[in-house]
Amino acid sequence: MPLITEKTRKNADKCKGCAIIRLRNIDKSSVIKEMGEAFDMYDEASRAMEAVMRVSCNSCPNVNDFVKVYGMKPYEYFKVEKQK
Repeated sequence: MPLITEKTRKNADKCKGCAIIRLRNIDKSSVIKEMGEAFDMYDEASRAMEAVMRVSCNSCPNVNDFVKVYGMKPYEYFKVEKQK
């Protein structure tokens, strides 16, 4: 088990307030979803948003601290289930 210092925990908490994660949550429950469904492109837009989130999380300097604290990447931890 890796040593979890106060600095490590603060860096991991920065991931919870990340703009990309908030943007993804907006995408799942807002006008963007309704517009995408109206144009029958919601699945493609949702996959694109998922790809943007994964790339940004993998390039973030805080992701290693998040993995130390929570045991998984932020995009796995904040995973949103598909609604049918």
